[in-house]
Amino acid sequence: MAALGPLTSDEEKEVRHIPVGQRTITVSHYKNLTQETTADGVKIVVDGHTITATPDAMSIDGKAQNFDPTQDLEINIDEVGAMQAKTLTADAPRPGEEDAPAEGDGDPSPAE
Repeated sequence: MAALGPLTSDEEKEVRHIPVGQRTITVSHYKNLTQETTADGVKIVVDGHTITATPDAMSIDGKAQNFDPTQDLEINIDEVGAMQAKTLTADAPRPGEEDAPAEGDGDPSPAE
């Protein structure tokens, strides 16, 4: 079992990316974050909230969450401790563009 000590910042938000199973949980916070690896996942205590995540399930402050275990999550905690959790939906690349570099806001139609 491994543990990571608290990260603190009084003046700006800290951001932590935590891989759990197929997903990454991104946590943005203002005060303290501790992360502890458990036998089946991770326990995150951040700005007074407790997040428990396994590859198949997740709970926030003891309440089960219904997030798809294959989707990445973003958890934001504001300066007064209010939490917002949401899934991140990346735009899927078009066929044949998996390795192509992104090019601004160009026209998505094929070149002629």
